[in-house]
Amino acid sequence: MNLRRRRGALGLTQEAVAERAGISLYAYQQYERGAVTKGGVATNPRLATVLTICEALRVPVQDLLPRARLLRPQQSGE
Repeated sequence: MNLRRRRGALGLTQEAVAERAGISLYAYQQYERGAVTKGGVATNPRLATVLTICEALRVPVQDLLPRARLLRPQQSGE
């Protein structure tokens, strides 16, 4: 799910989502645009922040998290 699309569908501003989630506007803007650090690492929120953003946008947490690949156990000899 795209944060911006969900926020727009609810008719909310970035400021409103940040306030509802209890985070700074700057932090929310970084998450929404998928900002990366100078080292190229994504700026990922803590789990508690993800949960509050989910509440603010009225979506289940599964909708905001990337799909995990199924891991298959390694066979001996690999």
